[in-house]
Amino acid sequence: MRSERGQALVEAIVLGLLLIIPLVWLLTVLADVHRSALAVTAGARDAGGRAARATSVGAAGRAVDAAVAEALAGHGLDPSKARVRWSAPPGFRRGGAVEVEVSYSVPVLGAPFLGSVSSPSVWVRGRHVARIDLYRSREP
Repeated sequence: MRSERGQALVEAIVLGLLLIIPLVWLLTVLADVHRSALAVTAGARDAGGRAARATSVGAAGRAVDAAVAEALAGHGLDPSKARVRWSAPPGFRRGGAVEVEVSYSVPVLGAPFLGSVSSPSVWVRGRHVARIDLYRSREP
């Protein structure tokens, strides 16, 4: 008879490695998606608020760009990879709505400690609508 001592330990180690590697990968991807979702929603919310308080369309555009860049950089993401769309009412009239939408692509085939590789990605989006104050004075 052949001794089978230690075989269960070897099987447990092999199965453990086969199960732990996909689990670590999945947790890494989920963490990246969650971090990106937090960043784009924070960026859209801050950009909408800043744009609604701006005095002109040009100032609102600069405020949107700065707010989104700050929010993404604050979460460790590259602001140049974000897509930002925003709209304001004609003439930037009081009581109108400023809408900001920020999108960011998160790669799903990344390896822990190695970074991402060229792969499919998931887009996360954040959207915010802010009202331009009715009673705030504006410069002509």
